[in-house]
Amino acid sequence: MPSSVDIHGAPTEPALPSSCPGAWKPVLTLLVLAPSIGELLSGSSPPLQFFNPIFFLLLVGLYGCGALLVRETAARRSLNSTGILLCGAAYGIIEEGLMCKSFFNPHWTDTGFLSVYGRAWGVNWVWAFGLTFYHMVVSITVPIFLTEALFPARAREPWIRRRGWLITAASFSLVTLLGFCAFDNRQFHLIEIKQPLALARRFNDSTEALDRFIGRQLNRKHREVIRKAVALQKDSPDLAHAVQDELNRLLPRADLYSEEKFAGVTLPDNLKAQATKPRHGDKLVEFNRGLLEAAYPEMLARRQIYPFRPSWRLTLGSVVAIAGLVLLGLRQTLGGQSTGSLRKPWRAGLGCTVGFVLVGFIIPSLVEHGTRIPPTVNCVLWCVIGVLIGRLLARTNDQGDYLWRRGLWAIGVMTPWIFFALLLGIFVGMIGAKSFSGMVIVALAFGLAILKLALSWRSRLVLSAQSNSPHPAPFLRGKGETR
Repeated sequence: MPSSVDIHGAPTEPALPSSCPGAWKPVLTLLVLAPSIGELLSGSSPPLQFFNPIFFLLLVGLYGCGALLVRETAARRSLNSTGILLCGAAYGIIEEGLMCKSFFNPHWTDTGFLSVYGRAWGVNWVWAFGLTFYHMVVSITVPIFLTEALFPARAREPWIRRRGWLITAASFSLVTLLGFCAFDNRQFHLIEIKQPLALARRFNDSTEALDRFIGRQLNRKHREVIRKAVALQKDSPDLAHAVQDELNRLLPRADLYSEEKFAGVTLPDNLKAQATKPRHGDKLVEFNRGLLEAAYPEMLARRQIYPFRPSWRLTLGSVVAIAGLVLLGLRQTLGGQSTGSLRKPWRAGLGCTVGFVLVGFIIPSLVEHGTRIPPTVNCVLWCVIGVLIGRLLARTNDQGDYLWRRGLWAIGVMTPWIFFALLLGIFVGMIGAKSFSGMVIVALAFGLAILKLALSWRSRLVLSAQSNSPHPAPFLRGKGETR
């Protein structure tokens, strides 16, 4: 097969055939890496939940297949980094707007204060912008860049054939459809806790059997928050979060119900019938939530609709937004000279996550505690950060050492999340929550892996600069794996 020339006029390596032997390695890596970074490392799915075989397969079908579809589209259509980012944003809307429906659900637990701050016309706007940005960068772009840098000889070629593409698309569509039809959570949301101070009094000093049981389960941090609030007779955002966390920790407990604890509570007939049967999983969570709503009717709001379904207008709007982003992304193809080179890519990636923390966590927290910042400002900041990232990554387009620069940028994005996972595992372990068992090991494994890769890819950039060659080919080895 004759060699071709690139845009710089230099010869390139012959193109490898689609799905050549060994292509399963990058495919498998991306399928596992995408959910591991998007869900496990962020703490969204604790290790005991993440490694549940059924749940893991669902995450692979969602995150892994979504990332693989974006990556294959980019390879076949020669998309640049902006095209990948736009397709990643479309994925974010599919996951959060259609599958989880968290963009619209006012009772989605993870939204917290963002179900109030920035909600208009049935949409959690600040949450929607933030999660679209998160999935665009962390769930899609970072795993793709890491996998391509791990298998540099195959970075420009498709990894799956037509049949594999159809299976990937079908798996992704099936998980999305199942989520749209049935996925929701039964956990208590902040806006459903109508009287947090009254609940705090009950948990702190009531003589009722159920109140005493809940009071004994409080973790150390929340117990102090509740005692302080009761002593001062003052509501606060910290108190509301503490009460919410404690109520939600009760939902999966099989020992919440007993005739003694609920002797003075009038239970609906459906709960009385369920009380005589063994319950597990979601059925147990649903039963326990009903018990708590019946025990504290004036203090907790009842969930009227389950599972949540957005209106057809909101669903149609999501589909239109997805289609628009994909069509715009498909127009972002490689060609022409890059606008300079991305220097210090690790720092650029680190700055991306710092911006995410500032706009996604710090600003909403300040607003929740009284600072006046319009939600439109927050949404505009998300757009500004997205544009800046696009312009930074555009400097890697068509550069010979783009694989290592993109890989180092992805490592920079991941670094703060690894420290977060480490602290999360230590802190949650200290308060006795078993769901995050093994989180410290996960964080350390990720940390050691990216340290090794960072050293390797930095040395490749040095060699590339010394040889003054725009092509990574002289540094490839074997069938394309990194050294």
